[in-house]
Amino acid sequence: MSIKKTFTAVAISTALVLGGGVAAMAADAAPAPAPSSTAAPKVKKDKAAIDAFKQALADFKTANDKFKADKAANHAAMETFKTAMDAWKTANASYLTAKKTIQDTFHAAVAAAKAAYQAADAAATTDAAKAAAKTALQNAVKAAATARDAALAALPALTSPAPTKPEITKPVKPTKPVRPGATPAPTAH
Repeated sequence: MSIKKTFTAVAISTALVLGGGVAAMAADAAPAPAPSSTAAPKVKKDKAAIDAFKQALADFKTANDKFKADKAANHAAMETFKTAMDAWKTANASYLTAKKTIQDTFHAAVAAAKAAYQAADAAATTDAAKAAAKTALQNAVKAAATARDAALAALPALTSPAPTKPEITKPVKPTKPVRPGATPAPTAH
């Protein structure tokens, strides 16, 4: 063995043999002081910040409960409206179907009058023929409108007016308060 290895082995052995006894003597030599009963109460540094956070958290919970209740009330109002509207549509289905048929007939008559006007206007060679085509278009549209109005007047009345959509104001979601404490300092790059 080399001298360095021998010296290291001796130093470690000595430390192991004497180390335990020295530690035992040190433990016996200094008795632990008795705890005093007159210790001052511990005061947290950030008590005001913690109390403010607790109050903000309580306010947030109250606001969040109100938000959820408002959202549920809006949802219930819309569901009630949808149910009433479906019932109204069912009760007035024949009226709505007849009205749609009358409107479709009117639009088809106007489209046919416009097609006839465009064909007559393209074939017309004189101003009188063009004016006659325009007059024929106007008369056809007036006749279609008169027929539509008469058909709408002949429809039976609605069973009741349509339900009105409820006024919904979207509730504002509250923001959660930030917990006080050590925030990481920005690092300089």
